[in-house]
Order: sequence, then C-alpha cells, then structure tokens
Amino acid sequence: MTNGDTSVPTAGAEQRIDNAVDAIRNMSQDLTDEVAPRSTWFDQISAATREAPVQSLVVAFVIDVLLARRWCRLASRAGTNSSAARS
Repeated sequence: MTNGDTSVPTAGAEQRIDNAVDAIRNMSQDLTDEVAPRSTWFDQISAATREAPVQSLVVAFVIDVLLARRWCRLASRAGTNSSAARS
C-alpha cells in the first residue's frame, strides 16, 4: 500500500462522517421543531404588545371600558330586579 492508497479510504471516511453529522443535525432540528411549544393566542398577543405597546394599551383601555360599562348595566339590572321582587 502506498500513501496515495490510504488517503482514499480516509476521504471516504471523512465523507461518511460529514454525512452522519448532517443527518444528526437534521434529526435534532426535526426533534426541536416537534418538541417546541406551539404558539397560542396569548403568545401572539404578547408578541403584539412588545411590538406596539402604545396601541396595545389603547386597545386594552377600550376593552376595559366596554367591559366596565357592561358590568355596570348588568349590576343596575340586577338591582332593579331584586327591588321589584321585594315589593
């Protein structure tokens, strides 16, 4: 065997190692994609809040006002119904 003959198997071995490394990287990336948590609506809202905090505060304020108005209406109706039941 000459020095040139031994380099051929070495090149083949390096190629096999490179192929194995690529295959392992692909498999680990696939596993990472499968194991990674899916994005929920809360994650999407959080991301939107980080991107546009002023607009998010305005939206939160408007939602809060709408909910407060609804709660006040429901509370006033409940008070009216209970006083009518007492008479």
